[in-house]
Amino acid sequence: MRLSVSPLLFLFLPLTSTSLFSFALARGGERTSSSASLTGRHLVEEGVSKPPVDLEKGYMTNDELENAVISFGERCSNISRIYSIGRSVNGFPLWVVEISDNPGKEEPEPAFKFVGNVHGDEPVGRELLILLANWLCDNYLKDPLATQIVKNIHLHMLPSMNPDGFSLKRRGNANNIDLNRDFPDQFFDMDDVVARQPETKAVMLWSQRTRFTASASLHGVLSSFCLLIISSIICIT
Repeated sequence: MRLSVSPLLFLFLPLTSTSLFSFALARGGERTSSSASLTGRHLVEEGVSKPPVDLEKGYMTNDELENAVISFGERCSNISRIYSIGRSVNGFPLWVVEISDNPGKEEPEPAFKFVGNVHGDEPVGRELLILLANWLCDNYLKDPLATQIVKNIHLHMLPSMNPDGFSLKRRGNANNIDLNRDFPDQFFDMDDVVARQPETKAVMLWSQRTRFTASASLHGVLSSFCLLIISSIICIT
């Protein structure tokens, strides 16, 4: 299956088509809104599950993801800033890509936080956020939507919150903790950081430092894709 579609449809427009989310997205780069062509990679054969060892196949490794983030920062330095919010249990940096026409500066503009790969076995968000970053860079000052987003929004994208779980091919982190269940809720004080996993602590402190207008968590596994925005959950299978 081949589709020509702006990656922003996945994050900024209503989700109306189930077929768009039944595949894992390849990494982006040097694409334009009129010529982008995305090729689906099915993680399961029709009706036959693959063993967990295959979940990483076809996606960037952690080292490749790190290189993609750093290379993006060099290629698109005029509208981006690369920074780390901490490290995973095994010491891998939690890289963030900020995209704005004034990266690193506080402005009276909405700031959005996107987090991918919270679960180690859900790698779709890793690829999708890199694809989005490259699309914005390649189409800034060319495409009206890309230009409007860069000029009027601060995007902060964490492609992988759980790089250890990804490399270990499992849901939890290196301590086998489900990071999606490690955050406090409304009944707990947000200052309760000590008992949390390092990846959770990093995101909590990041959210305290930066006044995000909204946040979204991208969950993708097998033939489904879920987008969590604040308290809403949208799943396409």
